[in-house]
Amino acid sequence: MKIFDPHIHCYSRTTDDYQKMGAAGVRVVVEPSFWLGSDRQYAESYFDYFKHILTFEPTRAKQFGNIEHFSCIGMNPKEANNLEIAHEVIDGMGEYLKHERCLALGEIGFDLITDAEEEIMVRQLQMAKELDLLVMVHTPHTQKRKGTYKTCEILEQVGINKDKVILDHNNQDTMDIAVDYGAWSAMTIYPTKVLVDGALELLGKYGTDRMMINTAADWGPADPLNIANTALAMRKAGYSDEEIEKLVWDNPFNYYKQSGKLNLEKQQEVHSN
Repeated sequence: MKIFDPHIHCYSRTTDDYQKMGAAGVRVVVEPSFWLGSDRQYAESYFDYFKHILTFEPTRAKQFGNIEHFSCIGMNPKEANNLEIAHEVIDGMGEYLKHERCLALGEIGFDLITDAEEEIMVRQLQMAKELDLLVMVHTPHTQKRKGTYKTCEILEQVGINKDKVILDHNNQDTMDIAVDYGAWSAMTIYPTKVLVDGALELLGKYGTDRMMINTAADWGPADPLNIANTALAMRKAGYSDEEIEKLVWDNPFNYYKQSGKLNLEKQQEVHSN
């Protein structure tokens, strides 16, 4: 079964991970912009990072896992409280958002739920609306239910097309909010987010319509094979192959193809030439 991981931080993964992912059926990945483990001191550091995930990672993914790699570009919420740098980064994001490997703006949202984070999120949402971009929105790690409610209120106020939004990192405390909001809902199969058994419980309650799962594999105790692990657990639980494929391939593909850049046949031709 082919797998589309709609949120994984390959910057922090090894070539061995790419090989294992390719062997497990992962064919496409999307890498959202994220915090690198320490706060960056200059806007130019972000621009170098954007260039890396848009150019080097696609080459590495193809070479070691035969995987198509795309990205989302955005000013992440964890560093949004440095307003001077954050606005400078947003000022310079345009060329990276236009790149053929950039499918969406993100990940953005709340971290500590501060006024500065809200200011940076709103500015980027307005940019996405003006440029008709897809948006990946990150629900916060702390005060998660409060932050998710507030995020949905802001999305409504800005007037983003719900078909173009992923509300990500949901768990048992927030999935009802995300589903009620009506955008695409996602959950991360990760030790501190949702375990495989928890994912099956949520899928049993909310179904697979407009639903995605991802690994968000990063610096922590993440497993880049957790979509495959969840698909196996679903099969054991009695889900049909069609329902599993809808979750692990059809939904992320149908969401990201709205970008107009997810032409996998074209990408294969580029790599073969």
